[in-house]
Amino acid sequence: MRFSSRFFSLSLILVLAISCEVEFNPNIISTPTPVIYGIIHPQDSIYSVRLTKTFIGPGSAYVFARIADSIYYKGAHVYLETRTTAGKLVEKVELTETEIGDRLPGIFAQAPNIVYQTDASKFHIRPEYFDSLGQEYNLTLNLIAEIPGFTTPVKASTRLRAIPKITEPRFTFVKVYFYSEEPYWMQWMNTDEESMFEILVRMRYKDIYYDDEQDRVAEWVLTGIDANETSFPGGTRKVYSYYFRPENFYSQVRAAIQEDPEVEVRVVKDIDFEILSTNREMGFYRDIYEISDDYRGTGFSNIENGIGLFTTYSSAGIYGLQLGQTEIDSLALGRYTKHLGFTRW
Repeated sequence: MRFSSRFFSLSLILVLAISCEVEFNPNIISTPTPVIYGIIHPQDSIYSVRLTKTFIGPGSAYVFARIADSIYYKGAHVYLETRTTAGKLVEKVELTETEIGDRLPGIFAQAPNIVYQTDASKFHIRPEYFDSLGQEYNLTLNLIAEIPGFTTPVKASTRLRAIPKITEPRFTFVKVYFYSEEPYWMQWMNTDEESMFEILVRMRYKDIYYDDEQDRVAEWVLTGIDANETSFPGGTRKVYSYYFRPENFYSQVRAAIQEDPEVEVRVVKDIDFEILSTNREMGFYRDIYEISDDYRGTGFSNIENGIGLFTTYSSAGIYGLQLGQTEIDSLALGRYTKHLGFTRW
């Protein structure tokens, strides 16, 4: 999984000099704050959590960020545990401190790139595991980080999520038609409370050059999905749906794929529509940080004795869909994507 590195300490000091000379220390002595970042998908084979710290000192924060000792704790122990909603411990495992591939160039030190990991054979959070035991998949996932020098551990808690049940389309082999009497749409049900949904669109295509061919993938995310209440015998249930409008689809393709004069022709292959289901805390975290300037640095976090985000998500999708012929024609000749060079076959 990929990790975001958006946390660092920034101090802003405004001094109005009235006397001819003022001496002051611009660095306030403080204890580094633990930063946790973990987004767990139970269907993954490896579960990873990043533990770093804020920092402060003389000089530029950007210089500190490139020094590994400034952003990592030594001797920390990180655990994951599952509990029932009544608080009964189900399973607990200590994560292994692991050095993974270097970070992409940016603000923070590229190497070592340290995370804490365990795998699905040592820690069981997949729905099918509990189904095989005849147990309800209604669990809380907790994180505990014990850091040398801290008298209390850093903690976080989130719910494991059920997999969305797709009810439309009913058959996975249907083609994608945007211009038919009933445009392509998806519908699903989910039993979790406080849910947030997005749809990941993944389009595979091929770039054909004069002397080469390259398989490519374009991806984008659809947001703003709301629930509808539907009545059924015995009560109501929440049903989620999304209609794929052609102008939206082709404008997203235009934004995701760049024009390349070296490409002789492009051929669309197939498309995935994958529903991503997560807790509302993910939405709170993202929305607050997008407008953090308005909050003067205040952000959302569900980490106790630290900052950051710890949450889970699940997914279900329709994969390997083919576009209808009219839709392929629109990709090749339409005003949004004609310049990208797609063929009509």
